[in-house]
Amino acid sequence: MQNEFLQRLSIFKKNRLAMAAFFVAVLLIILSVAAPLISPYDPIETDLLNKLKPGFWAGNWDNLLGTDNLGRDVLSRILYGGAISLRVGYMVIAVTAIFGTLLGLVSAYYGGLADIIIMRFMDVLLSFPPLLLALAIAASLGAGLENAMFAISLVYIPQMARVVRGSVLKVKTNSFIEASKALGSGNIWIMVRHILPNIFPAALVFLTLLLADAILYTASLGFLGVGIKPSTPEWGAMLSTGKEYLLMGQWWVTVFPGLMIVFAVLSFNLVGDGLREAFDSKLKR
Repeated sequence: MQNEFLQRLSIFKKNRLAMAAFFVAVLLIILSVAAPLISPYDPIETDLLNKLKPGFWAGNWDNLLGTDNLGRDVLSRILYGGAISLRVGYMVIAVTAIFGTLLGLVSAYYGGLADIIIMRFMDVLLSFPPLLLALAIAASLGAGLENAMFAISLVYIPQMARVVRGSVLKVKTNSFIEASKALGSGNIWIMVRHILPNIFPAALVFLTLLLADAILYTASLGFLGVGIKPSTPEWGAMLSTGKEYLLMGQWWVTVFPGLMIVFAVLSFNLVGDGLREAFDSKLKR
């Protein structure tokens, strides 16, 4: 199993586009984690005498990417916004991985009534448009990062459960599962020792793509003013604030956070596609 995993990683490394995206994603993570150390200013500190100032292209080396409508440094807010977006993404991945895997595993392995109840409930959640469901949950819970995390997680848990269920149904039919049962192994041991390692590649690919979607959904909620407090330095909220000044010539308030969203989502999506090509055996045929 370990050798096969290393072989798949070597295939991923040969994908130049995916590797380039991987390095971009790592750079974004480093910048976000190091935001408190490298950020030139406090992201929520206002300076009304210095509002809507252009950046380095106009000779302003104090605020390299300019300032927003309240005089806050755009570069500082972008760095802190990356930390917030990635924090939401990590928490969404953790919650989705735990509950989605558990529900999908129990549903597929035991089948019967458990499968019917769990999957029908997942179908109810999947029947709603994802963004609409996230908006409704976030709006009902109120502003706050925790509420945004919960809203986005609830959108993706059913999808994760479906992915895990499909993978478990394939693994469940293998002869080594029957052999393990014949040797007297318990259900928990079989699921942990035999099933989970074999569904890991599919789960890894889905969770990598989920991180890109979580960043996009966080930005969407921030842009619409739902789930994120207005003063929070978040990319979507920055877009919402800057759109009013875009046609007035103060383009930097909107363009730079928008570019960060594009780079983050595109890089994680390309990494996810590279992992899918490396780990999906159907694509190797």
